[in-house]
Amino acid sequence: MATKETHTAKILKLLKAKGKVSNLELRKVAWRYPARVLDLKHEGHLIRSVHDKGPLWFYIYDGEQDDGAAA
Repeated sequence: MATKETHTAKILKLLKAKGKVSNLELRKVAWRYPARVLDLKHEGHLIRSVHDKGPLWFYIYDGEQDDGAAA
């Protein structure tokens, strides 16, 4: 039995695959996509939100934040 992918995981997968995703696309994945994007930011993912026009926004994935810890 396969485990169900969370909305947060689906959004991260989409952002990594496309690099730039509109709010309209994200709304199809999760109604509360802004909260899921914020969760990803708190996990250290670098995601920019850019306003286009009207209600259209784009979310751009810039990778993961380097926490500066040397291994």
